[in-house]
Amino acid sequence: MTETQIALSMAYKNTFNSEHGLKVLKDLDDICKLNGNIFDADSSRITDFNLGKNAVIRHIRKEIEREITEKKDNKVKHKEII
Repeated sequence: MTETQIALSMAYKNTFNSEHGLKVLKDLDDICKLNGNIFDADSSRITDFNLGKNAVIRHIRKEIEREITEKKDNKVKHKEII
């Protein structure tokens, strides 16, 4: 990971790691159908739209859950929790 990527992951963590941030994250989970059904039997366009929303919340969650570990030989090791 580059320093820029680390800084961005930390920005995600800091943004959503507060009382208000957690409330917003929960709302985004619901709106973006993190744990809901994204398929719409009547419209492939709505399904596609839901897939896009779902990709956004999955990206946010991935950044928040990324575990930054030690820096060694000017390279940062990281572990992603999936």
